[in-house]
Amino acid sequence: MNTLNKLGWSDFFETSLTPDEKQNTTIGRISTVNKTNYIVIYESGIKTCELAGNLMFGLDENEKPKTGDWVLFLDYGDLGIISKILPRYNCLSRQKSGKEIAEQIIAANIDYAVIVQCPEIGLNLRRLERTLVQLQNCNIEPIVLINKTDLPISDEQQITMNFMIDAYQAIPISAYHGSNMKLLKDQILTGKSYVFIGASGVGKSSIINTLEEENNIKTGEISQATMKGAHTTTSRELYILKSGGVVIDTPGTREFGLTAPSSEARSSGFHGIDKLVKGCKFHNCTHTNEKGCKILKAVKTGGISEDEYESFMRLNREMEHYESSLQDRKQKGKKLSKIIKNMKKSGYKNR
Repeated sequence: MNTLNKLGWSDFFETSLTPDEKQNTTIGRISTVNKTNYIVIYESGIKTCELAGNLMFGLDENEKPKTGDWVLFLDYGDLGIISKILPRYNCLSRQKSGKEIAEQIIAANIDYAVIVQCPEIGLNLRRLERTLVQLQNCNIEPIVLINKTDLPISDEQQITMNFMIDAYQAIPISAYHGSNMKLLKDQILTGKSYVFIGASGVGKSSIINTLEEENNIKTGEISQATMKGAHTTTSRELYILKSGGVVIDTPGTREFGLTAPSSEARSSGFHGIDKLVKGCKFHNCTHTNEKGCKILKAVKTGGISEDEYESFMRLNREMEHYESSLQDRKQKGKKLSKIIKNMKKSGYKNR
């Protein structure tokens, strides 16, 4: 298998190339995004690249290369110039933090997201549900890990961990001792791309080090005062494992703001609820007061807890708010474009 195939190259990207591009440009994948340049992995090694002028000034922020993107570049020796960003088949994104309603792309062209939690930082079922919903929105398969199982755990955390294992097939591991790491290694396939996500200090970089069997990624200690992990990974970086598979390490992220409006995706992060939704009497059921709502019935009979129902409804409202705000912004943009167009016409007539 050649380097490009190991990096995740497929027919999806191949079909987007012209014969001229195949002959006169070099194909590579973005490994790291810096402030002024990009690190690109390609068949002959690694190249520092910059964007061509038309791309630098003609693209929106989310259209510019992100870690995991495939690009074409012209090789000028010490420097490459990126001339084209190939279409993405998906991307891991979240709503930007703060008041702005906008999407932030974390990584592109991802097959699996490895969600890492640990008892030391705190196992959080609601956070896991939120992340799973967003992964479904992004069309990315999840793998759930519970790291640092060699450390002491409270009875409450043990109950949460057991539920995550039963409901979401979470894999309990210890990257430090290497326990159960084979269960994870068996899911890492050559040519597939995996992004590791989770709060700072859960051990994402340590897990990748163990997979690679080399300590080449910086790791840090947990602050005993705050019990929060140090931000040891400061940027998103892509690695090819010797055993196969492409992994992307990311800085610590506690929350994923939801972006996608798809009603089908809204229930996918919740154990059992996704099956119940399909049985509701009305296809557009709001799960609030409708007769024949399977979810409300399950809450009443104890099949679903009140906490899980409230979390499900809260995430629904968040996605609806994002969709509504996005549509409102698009409408305002169209109105502004129309005003500018009319002003230009008016100006030309008066000349």
